Amino acid sequence: MAKKHGLTPVQLALGFVRDRPFVTSSIVGATSVAQLKENINAFITTERPLSPEVEADFESIFKRYKDPAIL
Repeated sequence: MAKKHGLTPVQLALGFVRDRPFVTSSIVGATSVAQLKENINAFITTERPLSPEVEADFESIFKRYKDPAIL
């Protein structure tokens, strides 16, 4: 999905978390300076909010693979 929308997996994941109204902070894991830089750049450079097309794909995936906690 990330490739389809011209994003890296990090940009997609952190963009998703960033755009959820119920998330107040994001915890990123980095084991190297390069990973930390990629995480920071994802927050800075990723379109805000993610495009409606990206959100539609998230919704499509969610409908296919529902949260087992929500029956």
